[in-house]
Amino acid sequence: MSTEPLSSKAIFISYASQDAEAARRIANALRQGGIEVWFDQSELRGGEAWDVSIRGQIKSCKLFMPIISASTQVREEGYFRREWNLAVGRTRDMADDAAFLLPVVIDATPEPHARVPEKFREVQWSRLPGGETPAGFVERVRGLTSSSTSPASDTQVRSVSQPEVTPYTERHEQPQAPAKAERTGRIRILTLTISALLVLLLVVAGLVLIPSWQQKEHARNVLLPQIQDVAATMFRSNREIFDKAVEAERYLPNDPTLAKLWPSIATTLSIETEPAGAEVLWKDYNTPAADWRRAGITPFKDVRVPRDYLRLEVRKAGYQTIELAAPMFSSRILPIREHLKMDPLGSLPENMVRIPKSTTDMQIVGIEKYGPREVPEFLIDKFEVTNKQFKAFVDAGGYTNAAYWTVPIRDGGKAVSLNAALAKFTDRTGRQGPATWEAGSYPDGADNHPVTGVSWYEAAAYAAFAHEQLPSVFHWAVVADTSRSEFLLPLSNFSRKSTSAIGSLPGLSTFGVYDLAGNAREWTFNQSGDSDQRFVLGGGWTDPSYAFNDSFTQPALDRSESNGFRCIKELAEDSSSTALRQSLSMDSRDYSKEKPVNDATFASFSRQFIYDKAPLGATIEKTLESAAWKADVVSIDAGYNNERLVLYVFLPKNYVAPLQPVVFFPGSNGIHESTFDPTFINNRLDFITKSGRALIFPIYKGTYERQDDLKSDLQDMTVRYKDHVIMWVKEFSRTIDYLETRKDIQADKFAYLGWSWGGFIGGIVPAVEKRIRVVVLNVGGMEMEKALPEVDQINYLPRITQPVLMLNGTYDMYFPVESSQKPMFRLLGTPQAQKKMLVYSSGHLVPPTEFIKETLAWLDTYLGPTQ
Repeated sequence: MSTEPLSSKAIFISYASQDAEAARRIANALRQGGIEVWFDQSELRGGEAWDVSIRGQIKSCKLFMPIISASTQVREEGYFRREWNLAVGRTRDMADDAAFLLPVVIDATPEPHARVPEKFREVQWSRLPGGETPAGFVERVRGLTSSSTSPASDTQVRSVSQPEVTPYTERHEQPQAPAKAERTGRIRILTLTISALLVLLLVVAGLVLIPSWQQKEHARNVLLPQIQDVAATMFRSNREIFDKAVEAERYLPNDPTLAKLWPSIATTLSIETEPAGAEVLWKDYNTPAADWRRAGITPFKDVRVPRDYLRLEVRKAGYQTIELAAPMFSSRILPIREHLKMDPLGSLPENMVRIPKSTTDMQIVGIEKYGPREVPEFLIDKFEVTNKQFKAFVDAGGYTNAAYWTVPIRDGGKAVSLNAALAKFTDRTGRQGPATWEAGSYPDGADNHPVTGVSWYEAAAYAAFAHEQLPSVFHWAVVADTSRSEFLLPLSNFSRKSTSAIGSLPGLSTFGVYDLAGNAREWTFNQSGDSDQRFVLGGGWTDPSYAFNDSFTQPALDRSESNGFRCIKELAEDSSSTALRQSLSMDSRDYSKEKPVNDATFASFSRQFIYDKAPLGATIEKTLESAAWKADVVSIDAGYNNERLVLYVFLPKNYVAPLQPVVFFPGSNGIHESTFDPTFINNRLDFITKSGRALIFPIYKGTYERQDDLKSDLQDMTVRYKDHVIMWVKEFSRTIDYLETRKDIQADKFAYLGWSWGGFIGGIVPAVEKRIRVVVLNVGGMEMEKALPEVDQINYLPRITQPVLMLNGTYDMYFPVESSQKPMFRLLGTPQAQKKMLVYSSGHLVPPTEFIKETLAWLDTYLGPTQ
């Protein structure tokens, strides 16, 4: 083929090699339309001076057509970019209205973000999906090759979606017979009219169909990948990704990929109110300054909202607005359903909110054993009691009115007269008032700051003055909802500087109560044991943020500068109210002072886990299969009491044997759920099988189908708990016994993976079962409760010598960093170089991507990469 320059009518098509097929379709369509095209795959042959030829063709062509796509976007270098620059260089010698550049996009690449020379942006682009070339585009190009100037004053080339309509012009014809000429004229007019209408229809179709195609391609190629990335790396959604999914669904209503993603993007919101007709608004919890979104008018059901922790407002004229923080469950998808009673304006005490009858799990470290507990409906202060409010109590003679001081005052176990106590309840200048005041008043500008520096007795006296009560720890736990710590704490005052004005920070609890975390510690009614101490919860501005999750007591006479309070109003005084005010014993352990047992004692403890190596009696009960894994459901003799132990052995779909086995120990959900669902591992643990390893999930004694009288994962001093620990360790060992018999398992490369409760038990099992080569503990730690020494975790941690990876959250309400996570890490007997602890800015969860990345890296390091 000759490489001489093209005629001045030819089109030069420039493209990346990945787009050759699309470019060929365009070239063929143009050639079929009689247009000369230079297309390098057909014009060049081996041995030709390629670069010289291309330069000559660009220099002589009539139109230069760059093909723009995702392929050109990702390539920083490429010969096509040299062609583009040569074409831009040629335009410098052209008239401004000369038609030369004709950019064509073959996919959803957005024009504003395309990586092209700026000169390309001065002209309007055409879109030819996949290189499919309509006749209208061919006609348009033919017109441009025959013209010498641009058809538009503002652009060199119009888009194919905006073709011009050629106006009718009168032609000079030879004279005809009148009737024939008239008939011919009518036919010509009709023909031209029909042609014009067809062109107009093509224009309208182009304006409608091409943008619609572009939007579909953008949804498929841009929005869906972004949504998939978030779904894979986050354990919750947000408004931004929710909006992208809604937009994608508009253009891809039946897309199966999007349908599978929706459960990880959204949940549903259903709200009823008394009375009906309230407007409900929502926004992401972590974007308090964002605009509100309207969910609907009550009652409504199943309105789709982001699968996230949300702020809600419920508004109705004449009624008190309700603020809520809607719960979000990250381990499973649960709809948000609320039935709310709205109160007429002025019917409730000022700044109090209604808390419905609720059950608290008591997720406060040290007093978890008292949950779950039902709490009747009550009212609570939306904000902590302020300096201004407490000043009203002082000015009304609150310190001298004995009617408010009904609780006997004690100090060091001895009774103290009211007068003697009141003599201590003074400010910095000796006048009666909180310890942080001076001259009988608070600092200027602190009217709406919480009152602090008050004892429990002063708080109780103010509550009596206000005809209210101090909350019990159960009332406080219902409202605080510590499971939301990772959301609440970053938006609360733990500044170590000073108090902040009430409600000035956006830390909002589930029921619309502010400042429960930080700002002021809050006195509660309950006494600690038979001591003079009372529970003071939530942490204050002087405390670290993890104090929010800890139970804490102080002498009732303590007047520390961060001690404050808020009040409640019980709506019905009954026996349950009295029970909620009982004295409580707090479980607390200082692991910096406690010492594990010596080696001789531990050796005697170890003997309780010895079992007879009886036949396994293994039976494969059934096999399961999913798109990502297959599983053998196996039963074996548990090794005690003639019980059978069921094992789920998850294997990769395609693998090279033998496989490294990872044996899992679950969280406490295993105790509370009566049936194991194998799909539980999907999106949580299936990365193990995807990495080419086997995941083994034993159904331990007391979990799932093997539930018994065990109701809590907390260790305790009972023989029942001791017996369960012994059974769990034996079951783990029997699991390994079975796996050693399988030819598809590497019997010398066992890993322990524990999650939550399993992270705690992982502080025991590897100390006994030395066939475990490596340990991963996800959100584990030490508990404040004690167990019998034979199964107390502290005695086992120093005997764990395998490599250990600990993954934890800063705001973990079960295993706080300082009192639980760090002591566990310190007590591990693993050499320092082989143990690693990572703490993330999260709660009782680790970001999924980090969990996967760090776990696989740890397994690769100590077991070796998979085959």
